Amino acid sequence: MSNKQTVNREHEINFFELFGALLKRWWLILLAALLGALVMFVITRYHVTPLYRSSVSFYVNNGQRPEEKISTSDITASQSLVDTYIVILKYGTTLDDVIRDTKLDLTTVQLDKKIKCEAINETEVFQVTVTDPDPETAALIAQSIAKILPDKVADVIEGSTVRIVRNADVPTEPASPSVRKNTAIGAAVCFAVCCLVVALQYVLDDRIRDAAAMLKDHYSYPVLAVIPDLLGESNGHYYYYYHAKEK
Repeated sequence: MSNKQTVNREHEINFFELFGALLKRWWLILLAALLGALVMFVITRYHVTPLYRSSVSFYVNNGQRPEEKISTSDITASQSLVDTYIVILKYGTTLDDVIRDTKLDLTTVQLDKKIKCEAINETEVFQVTVTDPDPETAALIAQSIAKILPDKVADVIEGSTVRIVRNADVPTEPASPSVRKNTAIGAAVCFAVCCLVVALQYVLDDRIRDAAAMLKDHYSYPVLAVIPDLLGESNGHYYYYYHAKEK
């Protein structure tokens, strides 16, 4: 047919209608967020073992005399020694001495997994952090390292010393997991998932609700008439029968 027109139908997303669909299901989205928060709270509070951290800080001295001025090269040398001291702690016999000192039933591999060493802000101060489910055990290991490591360093590196800047204390609060943070994450994830499900239902719903508007949007032909929904406002009864009863 010469007057036949080819129409490319594209599904356009009306963001106002999408927002209306989300607003219509606000109670479901809120319920999902509350349920997610509750589940994460219970899991974090009652099913995840809390971990405690105890830290001890050391200052690295590369051997300069107190009366000498500390130059930039001295600080750089001290910073480079931090990595050496960490190696002495993690890969030498220091861990074996710590196990003997604390009398803990641990292997060197198990103890190594509990210890983390790092320089503080690229300075000549480095920190040793011990993580354990028992706060007293974490503090005991950290205090033992503070007692043993300076002598180990003095034996290995001549002229270099390690001084304790801050000794380890028994932690009073767990470092992880964070109940508040995990609860907020659970609520946010379930909120986002529920919104996504509602949005997908709206996008994938291809039912025709307004035939006249649909015809105007997709075809160039004029709409001559619209058949009314006779059952829509009659509570499921036939239109004429429903109005006959009113008379």
